[in-house]
Amino acid sequence: MTARRPPLHAWGLMLLLLPMLAGAQRVSLRSNDSSELGIEVMSLRYDAGSGSNAYSRAGNKIGLMARFNQALADDWFWGGEARQSHGNIAYESTSRGNKGGNPDVLGELRLTGGKDYSVGSQLLAPYFGLGYRKLSSDLRGLTTTGDTGYRRHSQYVYLPLGVTHRIALGSQARLSTCVEYDLLLEGRQRFMLSDTNPSSDDPVSGQRRGYGLRMSSSYETDHWSLGFFVHVWRVGASDAARQSLGGTPGALVEEPRNRTSEAGVQLRLRFR
Repeated sequence: MTARRPPLHAWGLMLLLLPMLAGAQRVSLRSNDSSELGIEVMSLRYDAGSGSNAYSRAGNKIGLMARFNQALADDWFWGGEARQSHGNIAYESTSRGNKGGNPDVLGELRLTGGKDYSVGSQLLAPYFGLGYRKLSSDLRGLTTTGDTGYRRHSQYVYLPLGVTHRIALGSQARLSTCVEYDLLLEGRQRFMLSDTNPSSDDPVSGQRRGYGLRMSSSYETDHWSLGFFVHVWRVGASDAARQSLGGTPGALVEEPRNRTSEAGVQLRLRFR
């Protein structure tokens, strides 16, 4: 099973629309009412464990995103964002061999709110909120050493704390840069061990220690924007969970300390 990608004519349509959408309307630095739809292309790498237990998952993804923002009284604002990307990733393990062509899905939902502060000719907009992130990897099949893989689902609930900086680039564009710290509130790892043994359950282990860092920068007009982003997660080892084999206690499983890195570009269209 391979990830479905947007057809090439969708890319062409968006590129053709840009000159028509880039009107002469003056761009405000304020957080105004708006809705956005976009495409993102990114690379992702997940590294976990160390020594003989080390493994990694890495590959490229393509996805869609949607975002809205609503201005409130006294320069306050709130908004939400959803994104989902798909791709095939390569699995490499020190002791369990390698396996390519593994479907991988990343999804994220966020709600944030904050306030605009003018600083001379620039603007600062600190914000906070609540985020949910899910990374699902399908490693079913055999590795180069004959090991059998299974699906894994990683879920984070986190508290984003960040600030957006905006500066005008003439009258029709602005540069918007965001820096954010994400505090992990709760993490869960689900190991789909029933993929390898029908009598097994799918144990879930919790994660309580970790944080994320995000940085993005975009060239924005009143109707479209183009920019890059970098996301990094560092999460401690999960709790040990006991596998059950038809009611009989099995092995303890856990997710070791891990790091996730994402880097990519986003093209967004803005509607008012």
